[in-house]
Amino acid sequence: MSLVLALLLGSADAVIPASAQTLVEPDPKVMTQKEIRAFNASLDRKHPFYIRCVSTIEIGTLSKRQYSCRTNRQWSLADRIGNDNARETYDAMTSKSWNQEGG
Repeated sequence: MSLVLALLLGSADAVIPASAQTLVEPDPKVMTQKEIRAFNASLDRKHPFYIRCVSTIEIGTLSKRQYSCRTNRQWSLADRIGNDNARETYDAMTSKSWNQEGG
């Protein structure tokens, strides 16, 4: 088993470039826009640590915006959690209505 693990780890090292192996996932919430641009300069847009910022207009104002910056990995994790929560809520609601109609 350790031979298989060594082969898997060895093949992963061959596929992932050395610069990406040493890269640590940043915390975009504590970074400035200038730091985010500098960090993203060396990354592909599809890289898991590439930071994407989304602006939303604050309710009640015409000009004030809020920015939410996360890595691609953090965005996909948030999407997955949101979808799971929505699916669980839908399943819970449909199973309740099914039980009420049948009884």
